[in-house]
Amino acid sequence: MLVPLLLAIFSAVLYASSGHIDKYLISKAVKNADYRALILVSTFVSGGAMTIIYLFVCNFNLALDLVSILWLLLGSVLEVVALIFWFKALDKEDVTVATIMLQLIPVFMLLIAPIFLKDQNISLVQLIGGMVVMFAAILVTYEPSKKRFDKNKLIALAMMALASLAYAMRDMIERYVNQDHDFNQTILWLNITLLVVGIFLLVFIKSYRVSFKKMLKSNGVKVVGLNLVNELFYSFGRVASALAGTFASVALVSFVIQGVQPFAVMLLGILITKCFPKIEKEKITRKEVAKRTITIAICVIGLACIEFG
Repeated sequence: MLVPLLLAIFSAVLYASSGHIDKYLISKAVKNADYRALILVSTFVSGGAMTIIYLFVCNFNLALDLVSILWLLLGSVLEVVALIFWFKALDKEDVTVATIMLQLIPVFMLLIAPIFLKDQNISLVQLIGGMVVMFAAILVTYEPSKKRFDKNKLIALAMMALASLAYAMRDMIERYVNQDHDFNQTILWLNITLLVVGIFLLVFIKSYRVSFKKMLKSNGVKVVGLNLVNELFYSFGRVASALAGTFASVALVSFVIQGVQPFAVMLLGILITKCFPKIEKEKITRKEVAKRTITIAICVIGLACIEFG
């Protein structure tokens, strides 16, 4: 049991590190928090690099029916939509706050699973767990010293709710296609379609093209390099998660990753703020850390109800 737990924790730490890289990219690496250039780099790096890798994994076999490919294309569009709202939220809030709000993904997955997957039922305990997670996401926007909800955090919450819904729908489409197809083929086509979406944005939407050119001239090497590192973290995290799932139940692995990730994000945020303040500064007052810790703990209780209820 120790091995899958360690793999799940390692995966959560990698995902947490990826979140802080995203924060640096949107706040420091691109001018005026221009998410459009980052979207294109993300689709090209992720879609392009992972397509090459999975072509070899699949022995260059592209065996997937047209309907499934169209579903995955929709999934890639949803991923881009999710990234847009994620970057917009990061521009307004600390990574820790955004990550707590991102735990709405399993709540949305719980609600839409019966639509896509066979024999999926929702229990009362799971519904209560979903409400607990939603309460935690709202609670993190409350400012006790001012005795009111923070406007910027509420805006960030709305954005993260939309991002979480888009991510949940994308993940559900992936699971839906996986029901009747090979996992590696599904991942291969997810990355191919993501690359296609990126090319479409570059060719047909002028604002994305202009933003991309400006980024390449001003800070292209750094942005592309950090995106490569980011993709490696995310990919290794996914591999560690998949390996953990071969030793323990998927529900347990998912719970550990979702529960550890916001704590890891917060601890990394404190470390970066104290040691490398020029890279990133999070709010790390005792009251703020205490509020976030309590909020994450409440969130973990809700996630446990969802996964094991």
